[in-house]
Amino acid sequence: MSEVSQNFGSFRDPAGYVFEQDNKIFRTVNEAGRKDYEAFKASGLSEKLQKSRWLIPFTELAEAPEGMAAEGVWKYLAVERVPVISYPYEWCFQQLKDSAILTLKIQLAALECGMTLKDASAYNVQMYQGRPIFIDILSFEAYKEGEPWVAYRQFCMHFLAPLLLMSKKDLRFSALFRNWVEGFPLDFTSKNLPKSTRWSPSCWLHIHKHAQLLQKYESTRGDAPSKKNLGKMPKKALVMLVDGLLKYVQDLTAPHAKTEWGDYYNDTNYSDEAFRRKQEIVSGICAKIQPKKVCDLGANCGEFSRVLPKDIPVIVSADIDPIAVDKNYVQVRKAKETNIYPILQDLCNPSPGIGWMNQERKSFVERAQCDLVLSLALIHHLCIGNNLPFDYVARFYRSLSRNVVVEFVPKEDSQVQRLLSSREDIFPDYELEKCVAAFSKYFANVERIPVEGSLRTMLVFRD
Repeated sequence: MSEVSQNFGSFRDPAGYVFEQDNKIFRTVNEAGRKDYEAFKASGLSEKLQKSRWLIPFTELAEAPEGMAAEGVWKYLAVERVPVISYPYEWCFQQLKDSAILTLKIQLAALECGMTLKDASAYNVQMYQGRPIFIDILSFEAYKEGEPWVAYRQFCMHFLAPLLLMSKKDLRFSALFRNWVEGFPLDFTSKNLPKSTRWSPSCWLHIHKHAQLLQKYESTRGDAPSKKNLGKMPKKALVMLVDGLLKYVQDLTAPHAKTEWGDYYNDTNYSDEAFRRKQEIVSGICAKIQPKKVCDLGANCGEFSRVLPKDIPVIVSADIDPIAVDKNYVQVRKAKETNIYPILQDLCNPSPGIGWMNQERKSFVERAQCDLVLSLALIHHLCIGNNLPFDYVARFYRSLSRNVVVEFVPKEDSQVQRLLSSREDIFPDYELEKCVAAFSKYFANVERIPVEGSLRTMLVFRD
């Protein structure tokens, strides 16, 4: 019998939880969630959302998968697997915005079907085949006339608050999701938004006034308001509230910031010939290894993620620059690319495991296990820009994959010279041979491929 493991991130919901077996995903519907699930199916909302590709595809099972039968479970579901799990603190502005828009559109569709979203967490959304998709099948309940949207506060904390801080102040505010798994506190958001936002009716209502009311309520009651004491709201007013939120979010834009690497490929020392040769080398390496999953680290806007063979099922395209990741994601949406997953990631401080027991949200290293690591024009940033010894980089890459491609950029290269122009050269060991020696401790085979027309060398390390 194959091993069954429960997804640690699904333990909070009494309605059901997620299991994994043989690389397949299953969800239970417990007796506690039976009534809402039956209403969800009977309303036609499930079929409508799946047809719109807004909800992760799933099917009901006639019986429990082997080894998964458990007391209190009413039904088992087989759920489409999301190839790359990512979290809101790893998304660019447009990814979070699109996820917010999806959530609001789902709520409007739910109301049309006599249902409502009881959860509006950003963690209920994943990037899937080039677009956001809702993954929590048990987040719906029957709508009762006069009831307000119980997930409104959660939506504001998980979506609207970080989007406004990113839009009005700085894109890097999204990193605070690491600190606040339950969403951005509205009082914090209100204090840190520009004063001019108080003149915006939508921002004043959903953030500033909302924060004041929550503080007043919590100071007198000591807890957060619940469905029982939120008061009545006619359905027409509720639809207007959600529709107004949707229009407001759709109009939000990212600040026109210029970052160091946002225009990298417009500021490179490659000749056209060398650039084409580099593309040929990378494509040829992938043709030999035939990976199913590639991690393109330091991918910038995904230029070389798109050079890879189109039949590679999964390409994680990771970069530290929010502008570059945003450009990458916009291109994914525009070209309808289904196998490239842009992700915001600082390799010198990768996303750790967070949440309960540091296991509720998995670390980047755990999620980035792959068949091939691409590290193109990145080694000098890690070793010179961040003072990392070759051995540390080699050990990190080996923890991700048995196959690694490193583009070595020597000191004579203009990009390295630019790095050294603002710091003392304390890197006497930054040499090609010492790089090869360090990586050879973790990989049995090495192949050197000069990039004609440049000073660079492509190094292919394999077990």
